[in-house]
Amino acid sequence: MRRIGRLSVIALVLGLAGCAGADDSDDRARYDAMLEIEKVPGVLVAPYERYVQIDPAAPEDEIVTTALAVREILDGLGSDRPNELDLIAVYPGDAYVTTEFTTRSYEDADRFERDVRIWAGLLDEGFTEVRYNVFDEAGDGVLNVHSGEPGEPGPTVNQAFDAMVAALGDDLMSFPGLQTEALVGDVLVTNRSGHPALPAGWDTALEEVTNLEYIPKANAQFESDTTALRLTGATGLTAEQTAEILGILGGAGVLQPSVSVSYAIRGDDDSLTTLFGAAP
Repeated sequence: MRRIGRLSVIALVLGLAGCAGADDSDDRARYDAMLEIEKVPGVLVAPYERYVQIDPAAPEDEIVTTALAVREILDGLGSDRPNELDLIAVYPGDAYVTTEFTTRSYEDADRFERDVRIWAGLLDEGFTEVRYNVFDEAGDGVLNVHSGEPGEPGPTVNQAFDAMVAALGDDLMSFPGLQTEALVGDVLVTNRSGHPALPAGWDTALEEVTNLEYIPKANAQFESDTTALRLTGATGLTAEQTAEILGILGGAGVLQPSVSVSYAIRGDDDSLTTLFGAAP
Protein backbone atom coordinates (compact mmCIF):
# COMPACT_ATOMS: atom_id res chain seq x y z
CA MET A 1 0.00 0.00 0.00
CA ARG A 2 1.07 3.57 -0.67
CA ARG A 3 2.24 5.97 2.03
CA ILE A 4 1.31 9.64 1.82
CA GLY A 5 3.85 12.11 3.26
CA ARG A 6 7.02 11.41 5.30
CA LEU A 7 6.86 9.21 8.35
CA SER A 8 9.60 9.72 10.92
CA VAL A 9 10.70 7.62 13.85
CA ILE A 10 7.82 5.80 15.53
CA ALA A 11 8.18 5.42 19.27
CA LEU A 12 6.10 2.76 20.94
CA VAL A 13 5.74 4.02 24.50
CA LEU A 14 4.78 1.26 26.85
CA GLY A 15 3.02 3.00 29.75
CA LEU A 16 3.43 1.27 33.06
CA ALA A 17 0.59 2.07 35.44
CA GLY A 18 0.51 1.24 39.13
CA CYS A 19 4.28 0.85 39.59
CA ALA A 20 4.60 3.12 42.64
CA GLY A 21 6.27 1.34 45.53
CA ALA A 22 7.69 -1.50 43.42
CA ASP A 23 10.53 -3.35 45.16
CA ASP A 24 13.99 -4.10 43.76
CA SER A 25 12.88 -7.40 42.23
CA ASP A 26 10.13 -5.58 40.34
CA ASP A 27 12.64 -3.05 39.07
CA ARG A 28 14.94 -5.85 37.97
CA ALA A 29 12.11 -7.62 36.16
CA ARG A 30 11.22 -4.48 34.23
CA TYR A 31 14.90 -3.88 33.42
CA ASP A 32 15.25 -7.44 32.12
CA ALA A 33 12.07 -6.93 30.07
CA MET A 34 13.63 -3.80 28.55
CA LEU A 35 16.70 -5.79 27.50
CA GLU A 36 14.50 -8.45 25.94
CA ILE A 37 12.45 -5.84 24.08
CA GLU A 38 15.64 -4.42 22.56
CA LYS A 39 16.29 -7.84 20.99
CA VAL A 40 12.90 -7.97 19.24
CA PRO A 41 13.27 -7.80 15.42
CA GLY A 42 11.97 -4.43 14.28
CA VAL A 43 12.86 -2.63 17.50
CA LEU A 44 15.50 0.04 16.95
CA VAL A 45 16.09 1.02 20.55
CA ALA A 46 14.45 0.64 23.97
CA PRO A 47 16.28 3.10 26.25
CA TYR A 48 13.82 2.36 29.06
CA GLU A 49 11.40 -0.48 29.67
CA ARG A 50 8.59 1.87 28.73
CA TYR A 51 9.97 3.38 25.48
CA VAL A 52 10.47 1.46 22.23
CA GLN A 53 11.32 2.79 18.78
CA ILE A 54 10.66 0.81 15.61
CA ASP A 55 11.32 1.33 11.91
CA PRO A 56 8.93 4.07 10.72
CA ALA A 57 8.87 2.67 7.18
CA ALA A 58 7.84 -0.82 8.33
CA PRO A 59 4.70 -2.17 6.65
CA GLU A 60 1.58 -3.15 8.55
CA ASP A 61 2.52 -6.80 9.17
CA GLU A 62 5.95 -5.89 10.52
CA ILE A 63 4.55 -3.28 12.91
CA VAL A 64 1.98 -5.79 14.17
CA THR A 65 4.59 -8.55 14.56
CA THR A 66 6.87 -6.23 16.51
CA ALA A 67 4.04 -5.01 18.74
CA LEU A 68 2.92 -8.59 19.46
CA ALA A 69 6.45 -9.60 20.45
CA VAL A 70 6.73 -6.61 22.81
CA ARG A 71 3.32 -7.44 24.28
CA GLU A 72 4.37 -11.04 24.93
CA ILE A 73 7.45 -9.92 26.86
CA LEU A 74 5.46 -7.53 29.04
CA ASP A 75 2.72 -10.10 29.53
CA GLY A 76 5.43 -12.39 30.91
CA LEU A 77 5.88 -9.99 33.81
CA GLY A 78 2.68 -11.41 35.29
CA SER A 79 1.33 -9.28 38.10
CA ASP A 80 4.03 -6.66 37.40
CA ARG A 81 2.92 -6.07 33.82
CA PRO A 82 1.54 -2.64 32.84
CA ASN A 83 -2.17 -2.06 33.39
CA GLU A 84 -2.23 -0.04 30.17
CA LEU A 85 -0.17 -0.36 27.01
CA ASP A 86 0.61 2.77 24.97
CA LEU A 87 2.12 2.61 21.49
CA ILE A 88 3.05 6.18 20.62
CA ALA A 89 4.50 7.60 17.39
CA VAL A 90 6.61 10.75 17.71
CA TYR A 91 8.03 12.72 14.82
CA PRO A 92 11.48 14.43 15.08
CA GLY A 93 11.23 18.17 15.65
CA ASP A 94 7.61 17.86 16.78
CA ALA A 95 7.06 18.23 20.51
CA TYR A 96 3.55 16.81 20.25
CA VAL A 97 2.52 13.18 20.08
CA THR A 98 0.83 12.76 16.72
CA THR A 99 0.21 9.05 16.53
CA GLU A 100 -0.67 6.60 19.26
CA PHE A 101 -2.27 3.29 20.03
CA THR A 102 -3.39 2.71 23.60
CA THR A 103 -5.30 -0.14 25.19
CA ARG A 104 -6.34 -0.93 28.74
CA SER A 105 -6.89 -4.58 27.88
CA TYR A 106 -4.17 -6.52 26.09
CA GLU A 107 -4.32 -9.89 27.83
CA ASP A 108 -6.13 -11.37 24.81
CA ALA A 109 -3.43 -11.71 22.13
CA ASP A 110 -5.96 -12.13 19.30
CA ARG A 111 -7.93 -9.07 20.34
CA PHE A 112 -4.71 -7.09 20.74
CA GLU A 113 -3.55 -8.10 17.26
CA ARG A 114 -6.87 -7.05 15.73
CA ASP A 115 -6.79 -3.67 17.43
CA VAL A 116 -3.15 -2.84 16.76
CA ARG A 117 -3.59 -3.93 13.11
CA ILE A 118 -6.32 -1.30 12.69
CA TRP A 119 -3.83 1.35 13.79
CA ALA A 120 -0.93 -0.04 11.77
CA GLY A 121 -3.12 -0.50 8.70
CA LEU A 122 -4.11 3.15 8.63
CA LEU A 123 -0.45 4.15 9.00
CA ASP A 124 0.32 1.84 6.10
CA GLU A 125 -2.40 3.53 4.06
CA GLY A 126 -0.46 6.79 4.37
CA PHE A 127 -2.15 8.59 7.25
CA THR A 128 0.83 10.07 9.11
CA GLU A 129 -1.26 10.92 12.18
CA VAL A 130 -3.47 8.18 13.58
CA ARG A 131 -4.78 7.84 17.13
CA TYR A 132 -6.54 4.71 18.31
CA ASN A 133 -7.44 4.61 22.00
CA VAL A 134 -9.14 1.39 23.08
CA PHE A 135 -10.87 1.93 26.41
CA ASP A 136 -12.19 -1.54 27.21
CA GLU A 137 -13.13 -4.97 25.89
CA ALA A 138 -16.59 -3.74 24.94
CA GLY A 139 -15.13 -1.85 21.99
CA ASP A 140 -15.40 1.64 23.46
CA GLY A 141 -12.67 3.97 22.24
CA VAL A 142 -11.62 6.72 19.84
CA LEU A 143 -10.21 6.25 16.33
CA ASN A 144 -8.88 9.48 14.80
CA VAL A 145 -7.07 10.23 11.55
CA HIS A 146 -5.55 13.52 10.44
CA SER A 147 -5.35 13.61 6.67
CA GLY A 148 -3.60 16.73 5.50
CA GLU A 149 -3.43 20.49 5.61
CA PRO A 150 -5.43 23.07 3.60
CA GLY A 151 -4.20 23.29 0.02
CA GLU A 152 -2.20 20.07 0.23
CA PRO A 153 -3.16 16.87 -1.58
CA GLY A 154 -4.49 14.11 0.61
CA PRO A 155 -7.61 12.16 1.57
CA THR A 156 -10.86 14.06 2.03
CA VAL A 157 -13.10 13.74 5.09
CA ASN A 158 -15.19 11.19 3.18
CA GLN A 159 -12.12 9.15 2.22
CA ALA A 160 -10.80 9.33 5.78
CA PHE A 161 -14.03 7.85 7.17
CA ASP A 162 -14.10 5.23 4.42
CA ALA A 163 -10.53 4.23 5.36
CA MET A 164 -11.43 3.92 9.05
CA VAL A 165 -14.48 1.78 8.30
CA ALA A 166 -12.41 -0.44 5.99
CA ALA A 167 -9.71 -0.81 8.66
CA LEU A 168 -12.30 -1.88 11.25
CA GLY A 169 -13.35 -4.79 9.04
CA ASP A 170 -16.67 -6.47 8.42
CA ASP A 171 -17.81 -6.96 12.02
CA LEU A 172 -18.59 -3.35 12.92
CA MET A 173 -20.86 -4.55 15.72
CA SER A 174 -17.67 -5.38 17.64
CA PHE A 175 -17.15 -1.65 18.15
CA PRO A 176 -20.45 -0.48 19.71
CA GLY A 177 -18.92 2.42 21.64
CA LEU A 178 -16.27 3.50 19.16
CA GLN A 179 -15.97 7.19 18.28
CA THR A 180 -14.58 7.88 14.81
CA GLU A 181 -13.02 11.25 14.04
CA ALA A 182 -11.30 12.87 11.07
CA LEU A 183 -9.40 16.15 10.94
CA VAL A 184 -8.69 17.55 7.47
CA GLY A 185 -7.14 20.99 7.64
CA ASP A 186 -9.72 23.13 9.45
CA VAL A 187 -12.53 20.61 9.11
CA LEU A 188 -13.13 18.40 12.16
CA VAL A 189 -15.79 15.69 12.03
CA THR A 190 -16.59 13.60 15.10
CA ASN A 191 -19.03 10.69 15.03
CA ARG A 192 -20.28 9.51 18.43
CA SER A 193 -23.48 7.96 17.07
CA GLY A 194 -22.35 4.37 17.54
CA HIS A 195 -21.96 3.83 13.80
CA PRO A 196 -18.37 4.45 12.62
CA ALA A 197 -19.25 5.52 9.08
CA LEU A 198 -20.11 9.07 8.09
CA PRO A 199 -23.92 9.37 8.32
CA ALA A 200 -25.85 9.27 5.05
CA GLY A 201 -25.88 12.47 3.04
CA TRP A 202 -23.16 14.18 5.04
CA ASP A 203 -20.39 13.21 2.64
CA THR A 204 -21.88 15.47 -0.03
CA ALA A 205 -23.05 18.12 2.46
CA LEU A 206 -19.67 18.59 4.16
CA GLU A 207 -17.71 18.55 0.93
CA GLU A 208 -19.86 21.21 -0.73
CA VAL A 209 -20.20 23.47 2.31
CA THR A 210 -16.49 23.44 3.13
CA ASN A 211 -15.67 24.19 -0.51
CA LEU A 212 -17.39 27.58 -0.13
CA GLU A 213 -14.68 30.25 -0.04
CA TYR A 214 -16.30 32.01 2.92
CA ILE A 215 -16.40 28.83 5.07
CA PRO A 216 -12.77 27.95 5.84
CA LYS A 217 -13.53 26.09 9.07
CA ALA A 218 -16.19 23.60 10.11
CA ASN A 219 -16.87 21.34 13.08
CA ALA A 220 -19.48 18.60 12.79
CA GLN A 221 -20.47 16.40 15.72
CA PHE A 222 -22.78 13.42 15.35
CA GLU A 223 -24.41 12.00 18.47
CA SER A 224 -26.94 9.17 18.68
CA ASP A 225 -29.89 11.59 18.75
CA THR A 226 -28.52 14.95 17.60
CA THR A 227 -26.18 16.50 15.06
CA ALA A 228 -24.43 19.86 15.44
CA LEU A 229 -22.63 21.64 12.60
CA ARG A 230 -20.69 24.77 13.48
CA LEU A 231 -19.26 26.85 10.65
CA THR A 232 -16.68 29.61 11.01
CA GLY A 233 -15.67 32.43 8.67
CA ALA A 234 -13.88 35.77 8.61
CA THR A 235 -16.98 37.99 8.44
CA GLY A 236 -20.70 37.82 9.03
CA LEU A 237 -22.87 35.99 6.52
CA THR A 238 -25.10 37.76 4.04
CA ALA A 239 -28.66 36.59 3.51
CA GLU A 240 -27.61 35.09 0.16
CA GLN A 241 -24.74 33.16 1.76
CA THR A 242 -27.00 31.79 4.48
CA ALA A 243 -29.48 30.67 1.84
CA GLU A 244 -26.66 29.01 -0.13
CA ILE A 245 -25.48 27.04 2.92
CA LEU A 246 -28.97 25.86 3.82
CA GLY A 247 -29.64 25.06 0.17
CA ILE A 248 -26.62 22.76 0.06
CA LEU A 249 -27.58 21.02 3.29
CA GLY A 250 -31.21 20.73 2.28
CA GLY A 251 -30.26 19.37 -1.12
CA ALA A 252 -28.14 16.69 0.56
CA GLY A 253 -31.13 15.71 2.68
CA VAL A 254 -29.46 16.25 6.04
CA LEU A 255 -31.60 19.03 7.49
CA GLN A 256 -33.66 17.11 10.02
CA PRO A 257 -35.33 18.25 13.30
CA SER A 258 -32.40 16.78 15.25
CA VAL A 259 -29.85 18.91 13.35
CA SER A 260 -28.59 22.35 14.35
CA VAL A 261 -26.43 24.58 12.15
CA SER A 262 -24.62 27.63 13.54
CA TYR A 263 -22.12 30.17 12.30
CA ALA A 264 -19.52 32.33 14.04
CA ILE A 265 -16.92 34.89 13.02
CA ARG A 266 -13.46 33.52 13.72
CA GLY A 267 -12.22 34.66 17.13
CA ASP A 268 -15.57 36.16 18.15
CA ASP A 269 -17.74 33.68 20.06
CA ASP A 270 -20.30 36.42 20.72
CA SER A 271 -21.06 36.43 17.01
CA LEU A 272 -22.44 32.89 17.10
CA THR A 273 -25.81 32.72 15.34
CA THR A 274 -28.16 29.83 14.62
CA LEU A 275 -28.90 29.21 10.94
CA PHE A 276 -31.09 26.14 11.43
CA GLY A 277 -32.57 24.17 14.34
CA ALA A 278 -32.23 24.81 18.04
CA ALA A 279 -29.67 27.28 19.35
CA PRO A 280 -26.38 25.58 20.38
